[in-house]
Amino acid sequence: MAAITKPVRNTRKTGRSPNADAQPESTPDTKPETKPASTPETKPETKPETAPASEPSPADALQESMPAPSNGGRIYRNPTDGPVMVTRAASEFETQPIRWLEPGLIPRGKLTLLAGDPGLGKSFLTLDLAARLSVGKLPEEPSVPARSLILSAEDDPADTIRPRLETMGADLSRVSILEGVLRPEGKACRLARLDEDMQILANTVGRIRNLGLIVIDPISAYLGATDSHNNADVRSVLADLARLAAWTGAAVVCVTHLNKDQNNQKKAIYRAMGSLAFTAAARTVFSVSKHPDNPEKRVVSMVKNNIGQHAPSRVYRIDRGRVRWLDESCSLDADTIEGGSESVDQVTAVEEAERFLRELLKKGPVPASLANFEATTLGISDWALKRARRRMGVVAVKSTGQGRESPWTWRMAE
Repeated sequence: MAAITKPVRNTRKTGRSPNADAQPESTPDTKPETKPASTPETKPETKPETAPASEPSPADALQESMPAPSNGGRIYRNPTDGPVMVTRAASEFETQPIRWLEPGLIPRGKLTLLAGDPGLGKSFLTLDLAARLSVGKLPEEPSVPARSLILSAEDDPADTIRPRLETMGADLSRVSILEGVLRPEGKACRLARLDEDMQILANTVGRIRNLGLIVIDPISAYLGATDSHNNADVRSVLADLARLAAWTGAAVVCVTHLNKDQNNQKKAIYRAMGSLAFTAAARTVFSVSKHPDNPEKRVVSMVKNNIGQHAPSRVYRIDRGRVRWLDESCSLDADTIEGGSESVDQVTAVEEAERFLRELLKKGPVPASLANFEATTLGISDWALKRARRRMGVVAVKSTGQGRESPWTWRMAE
């Protein structure tokens, strides 16, 4: 890890009553005579001139950079030359409710992971969130305009991000885009690296007032030298990112792709690309999938929620550059759409559905409504039919000539 430009080892985010070795940064009732005689205030010359044996972590720099944690915690100064542990009784912590950017879906001050294959509109979802936040149109109470910071490694700000935000009705002055990191006397920005630029990122977000959202799209592009498949390395970076979220109170939404699953056996919780630490560190995880019955629609399924109730899946489509959430119930979940371990009975049901589809489509395309009706008549469940279609490559094609009312047909993929 490269050296942090302004290391401070002696700051710690914690509670109000540290142990005997750690003292609050400012305590009015602290008696001067009880302070150790060798504190930096009394003997500044006692600090060795040589560099410390190990480099400070980005967490130390992060805690120095932020003026105060958003959750009411305190900063403590360590008067010793070595590390100390800080503890306090659970009764001393003030209970606080979970704050949500979108109730029950995206928490403030925590990490959220949004996973899905390329081309499904994940970036549209994050920009839609930033746009609605910028004008105070989120379903939180009360909903007030707030700012966002976008880290995007794949979309150009001038020809993609700004036009999309304008179409979505965003207040552009409340959406900031991180272009990169400019080194001293540099003429070009490089991509930010979370493994060594955490202090710079902390300083940046500290200057953005009323920050409600940070988007990192995709998270893998900003890991720097971190091995995305190494649990320990990924957890270290994400721990600092989670600390940044807690201190700012902003929701941090990380976008990622899905890994390969040739046999459709992996559960959705294991499908995020890279280490399982990405899914473990996030408090809420969502999967974005193509709707199996309508390729123009997308399904957002909740895969994990550590701090609230499991929310039902939601359906949307991209219409003229905007995200349109559809008011329709959806019984599909991520495991059903993306695959997952199946029982013997489930495998048998899917095989039966496959035989039905082969017989139904052997003479060519058929109307989707007829296929669904005949499957129901034969007692084939929607779940088994959808899995069979996926495994066989049966696609839905919209007929031409009748606009949006044109019927859908099913056929075998060419």
